[in-house]
Amino acid sequence: MTILGGLRDLFHTQAERLRHRPFLEATMAASALVATADGEVSFSERVRMDELLESLELLKVYDVHTAVDLFNDHVASLEEDRDKGRAEVFAAVEKIAGEPEEGLLLLRVCRAISEADGEYAESERRAIEELAKVLNLPPELLT
Repeated sequence: MTILGGLRDLFHTQAERLRHRPFLEATMAASALVATADGEVSFSERVRMDELLESLELLKVYDVHTAVDLFNDHVASLEEDRDKGRAEVFAAVEKIAGEPEEGLLLLRVCRAISEADGEYAESERRAIEELAKVLNLPPELLT
């Protein structure tokens, strides 16, 4: 590989990271909201998060640890002060509200997180409906 080719690849990767950073932040924030909705983040929800991070093309340009750290930060914020944490989540999600495809993918990620422990709790359903409203998407898209 030439120096120019290496620089081109590096530039492309950096550009992809910048372009998809709002989606990463919104998805990790929303996932934390849904994961904490029933009172605790289960091991199965964390495993599902790891699986999703490894499989979603939009997130593959990021180090998994970056995404997990964002998720954990939002979980901690929600556990410390639920109202403040929710405001932070919705602020992150609003940044992609004009991107319906990304919004729908975010909601699908949240639904997958909610079902990771084998049940779809009412509190998780309500959290996803709130997220759909922020994204200007009908929640019935996920049924």
